[in-house]
Order: sequence, then structure tokens, then C-alpha cells
Amino acid sequence: MHAALPRHEAHFLAWDIRMPACLGFTHNPHPLRQWDGGSTTPICLAQPFHGGAISWREVGMGRWSGLAVVCSVGLACGGALPEPEQPVLEEPIPEESGTADSEAGEQAGAGEVSGMWSSSKLGPPYLLRNFPPPVTPGFRGITELVDVGGTLFFGVNPETGGPSLWRSDGTVAGTVRVRQFPAVAGATVTGLTVLGNRLFFVADDGEHGAEPWLSDGTAAGTHLLRDVSPGPDSSLVEEPAAVGETLFFVRRLPGTEVHEELWKSDGTEAGTMLVKDLGTVATGGIAIGLTNFGGVLFFSGLDPEHGREPWTSDGTEAGTRIVRDIFPGPESSFPNFPVFVGAGVSYFAATDPVHGRELWRTDGTELGTVLVEDIVPGPGGSRPRPFTVFKDRLYFTSSESPEGALRLRKLKPGRTRSEVITDIPNPFGPGAPAPLEPLVINSAEADGQLFMTVFFPGLTSPTPRDVQLWRTNGTRSGTRLLHRPLLISASFQPPNLIPVGDRILFTGFSEETGDELWVSDGSVRGTRLLHDFLPGPASSAPLFLTRSDGYVFFVNLGFDGGEQLWALPFGKRRCLDVDTGTAR
Repeated sequence: MHAALPRHEAHFLAWDIRMPACLGFTHNPHPLRQWDGGSTTPICLAQPFHGGAISWREVGMGRWSGLAVVCSVGLACGGALPEPEQPVLEEPIPEESGTADSEAGEQAGAGEVSGMWSSSKLGPPYLLRNFPPPVTPGFRGITELVDVGGTLFFGVNPETGGPSLWRSDGTVAGTVRVRQFPAVAGATVTGLTVLGNRLFFVADDGEHGAEPWLSDGTAAGTHLLRDVSPGPDSSLVEEPAAVGETLFFVRRLPGTEVHEELWKSDGTEAGTMLVKDLGTVATGGIAIGLTNFGGVLFFSGLDPEHGREPWTSDGTEAGTRIVRDIFPGPESSFPNFPVFVGAGVSYFAATDPVHGRELWRTDGTELGTVLVEDIVPGPGGSRPRPFTVFKDRLYFTSSESPEGALRLRKLKPGRTRSEVITDIPNPFGPGAPAPLEPLVINSAEADGQLFMTVFFPGLTSPTPRDVQLWRTNGTRSGTRLLHRPLLISASFQPPNLIPVGDRILFTGFSEETGDELWVSDGSVRGTRLLHDFLPGPASSAPLFLTRSDGYVFFVNLGFDGGEQLWALPFGKRRCLDVDTGTAR
């Protein structure tokens, strides 16, 4: 039995984190990139950037929101924050025994199991496969769970003999390797992205370097898409984003100088082609956060004339252009945290010299890209962070409170004045400035409620932090804290929230159980441990919770330092044979 287990590395990006403080991250074979083309070496900022923005992005992730890993090892919770009640666990119910295979098909039998299995139409979780520790220290084992038309795909980096692509249908027999790649130094299977009914990913076959691949889930249907950098050189494919039936990605040219191009693909070799040469770091041209907004590609682009501003592309060189120079001249507006609200309109945060950092909207045209609301008059700005649409309203946070509270707001699209829902108090005490501003990391809707993961940075170095679960129905009285902390670890991974019927699943923390699988129905009493996979304070640290065809898949830490793929059936699949998937 382990003692407390470390969390996985941080797999996320960060944009617009204003802080004159130390930023760092744990080792990851997929390098984080700064917008100025910096290295993956942890840096310490002496001064915040103009507009309060620093941009980080993990290869293969195309989001305009996120978080920075803080130089951090602990948690300290204080200040005037209302504490939720102690969660009440239901009595455990008997479970059916697992299969004879001790490493696959094992029903969850250890730890505390609540009666939630029947009340939420959830079946007991079971182990699909055990993966040994990676042969290369510092590499993750299982990465990037992705659902493609009801089939789960994931990479194993690196397995003995080389990294590989796997798939699972939720059964032991159906959890199989699709293709194994040669053992090439530093090689991984990464960038998993849905393109129609196929999977786009990046891999190195030992002959062509790291290049784009495509898979339909079969060995015969898994093939090199195009050798973008002919020969053994790698293309360093980054930022894959599907827009309809077209996949866009950024290619970093081989060599020491950072030179990038925007490419697109229709899933064929002939249809995989250059869209626009974006230039080098010296001349700008670094594209970050490729994102599909209602069938249109948007990204944050950089050129020497305009700085970093919002860009769009229709897949042609002429149609790849800046949307608006929000901060006129070579200074940057650092657009980020965009949310698509429909009808071709998106909201995002940006900085201009008159209003500071405030909320903007765009319809993809220069005239249609306008300031929405100057919440804090003058150049100071409210530093908004849009994060979702709920009940036809845009939800975002602002940071204008001198006490460091996070102000939750909502806005009806088309209007120019937002409504304040409530202030989420700073757990580190009133009036104390934090090196990083609080923000909502992610959110999910279930049963007419919006669940939110709220991150509060701390004040000291090493930096403590508090990660909390909140829910709201859009009113002040209907907004409350459900559980804190969601995690405590030196290696920080923001937990994702997965809706299942009228509840959400997430990774939560308690001193008694460590990081384990939790469930919530939106009430304090109904926010509870679902299963303690490693009984006691050791953590199984469930990660990458992903829905696929009646299952929630996730990755746990194993006893031997390896990783385990688990499945939790729900709905009609909650009673089945774990080997064959036959309902019973």
C-alpha cells in the first residue's frame, strides 16, 4: 500500500495570468509553450506583462482558457469562507464479485461504496486494464482519453517497445491496442482530436518523424495522414482543432528558429495542405488557441504590426486575417477566455489602453468586434473571464473586489450590462493580494444547475491554494459552496466535472480518503465520496474523466506506480458483464 500518492503532471494551458511571481510546472513530455516562444524551463516574472497577460499552451490542446501551475506544494485554507456540512455517506451495498482476472474486469470492491449505484443509475466501476509504469521516467502512462462516436481512444506513452494507440468499448475484451509505434527517444502518441468519425493524432513511426496520423479504430485503418516534413524530421504538429469536416493545425518547422505555419486537412493526404505561413518569432506569427466557434476558426495571432490580437481563418491564405487591432499598434490586447454563444457571436476578454481588461464580443468582423461593458471605468479593468453559457446567459467572473473575492456575473447576449450573481469569498482573508487571481477552471450543467470548479491561489511560496466545488441556479440564494478542497497536491491537475443524469462526477479530496471519485446532486448532503479505490488516505487520483457510449472512463494510479483504465457504466449499461458488455 502506498503512502499518499503524487498527482499526475499538469496537462493544461494557461492564458492571461497576471502575476509578478514565480510560475512553474511539472515535467511533461508534451512541452508547454509561452506565446513568445519561450522554453519549458520554469520562469520567474519580475513584472507583469502589459494588460496582465502571459500565455501558455500545451501541445495538442486548443483552448483559450486555463490556469498556470504555481510553484506550490501545500494547501492552506483560512479566511471567512462558509464551510459545507460534512458529507453524509450512505450505507454500502453488496457488490457482485469481480472476474477471475486480477488485473482486468475487477469490480470495485475495496473502500467505501455509497448507495448511489441504484439511486443515480450508476453501475459499480470496474478495472479494464493495468498499465505498468512508463519505461522512461517523467513520462505519463495513459494520456488524452477521447470519445470518437462511442469508442474511447487513448495513448499509452511509452509502453515497453514504444508508445501505442489504444481503444475501448467499455469491456475487457474490447480494450485493445490499435497500433504500437517504435521506441524512438521522446516519442509519444499525442494530440488526439476527433475528426468526423475518425481520430486524428500525432505519432512517430521511426521513419517519418512525429507527423499527423488518422485512425478508424482498426490496425488497417490507422495510417500516416501526410509526411508534412519529408524524411525523418518531425513536423511538431500543434493545436489541432476540428471545424466541421476540416481539421486545422499549426506546424512548427524543424530547426532552432521558431517558424510556424497554419495547415488544414480534410482527412486525405491530398487535402492536407498549407493555409498560411505565419512567420517566425522575430516577425510574429505564433498562433495559439485554435478554436471552433460555430463553424469558424478563431485563434490568437501575433504579428509585429498589431501585437497579439484575435484572428480568424476560412481555410484560405487570404481569409486568414486579424479580426481587429483592439490595442492599436504593436501592443497586444491578449484576447482569451472566448465563449461561443450562438448566431456567429463569441465573447472574450481583451485589453485596450482606455478601458483596461474588459469583456468584448465579436461576430468575426472588425465592425462587429466591440467592447461590451466597462465594468471598472478607466484603464484598470475588471479582468473578466468568460467560461460558459447557462440558461441562455453568458457566465463569467470578474476580479474588481479589493478583498480578492471572485465576482460571479451573467449577461444576456446582445445586452451591454451584466448582472452580479454573488461574490465568492477569498479563503485567504480579506485585503490580501494574491500572486494569481482566482478563476473558474471548468464547469458542467446537470439537472438545471451549473457546477463550477473554482481555483484560489495562495499568498506564500511555496504557494498554497484552494480548489472548491460550487453550484448555482443563476440566483444569489441558489449559489453555494458544496465541497472544499477538491484536491491537495504538489503536482496540480484541475479536476474536470462530468454530468451523468441529474448528477456530476468529479475528483474530490478528504483527509480520510485522499483524492478519489466523488458525486454531487447539487446539495451539500448529496456531495459525497462515491468510491475509495485505495482505502485510507492514499490517493488513486482519478484523472481524465470522459463519457463514451454509456460509460464514464477514467485513469487511476496503480499500486506499482503504473496507471489503470477504469469504466463506470451508467443508465442502461449499469448492469452488465464486464468481460463481454452483455446487459443483465
